Amino acid sequence: MFGSPLSNVSKCLNAMPEAFQRFKVEPAFSTSFASLFFWRDLKQPSWCALPEGLKKYPLLGFLAGSIAAYKILAEDYYEKSIDAIVLEEVFTSLDVTADQLMVLNPKIELADLADDVKEILGRAL
Repeated sequence: MFGSPLSNVSKCLNAMPEAFQRFKVEPAFSTSFASLFFWRDLKQPSWCALPEGLKKYPLLGFLAGSIAAYKILAEDYYEKSIDAIVLEEVFTSLDVTADQLMVLNPKIELADLADDVKEILGRAL
């Protein structure tokens, strides 16, 4: 059942590419309680998912490559308009710049994101 921890977490983790090893063992992700896994290599055109059959969960569509679906979700959640051009740039490049962050959230303090950006992107803004 969706939302319940997987009975075969080890099998799913073993099926993921080795490039994601550090994420597989990251305590913050609590993989032992995972219901599903999504990943995307920079060279892949779309997201990968485990276990098989996740397509039957349409609410996950925004994770599986639909920029329009994510835009709707984000605008509803944040109760503000999201710049579609910048959003598409971020989605297609799998990267983000300081300028893009400022367009998406003019109130953001870039210094507060420095450690997160370094960890996620492997570089400074």
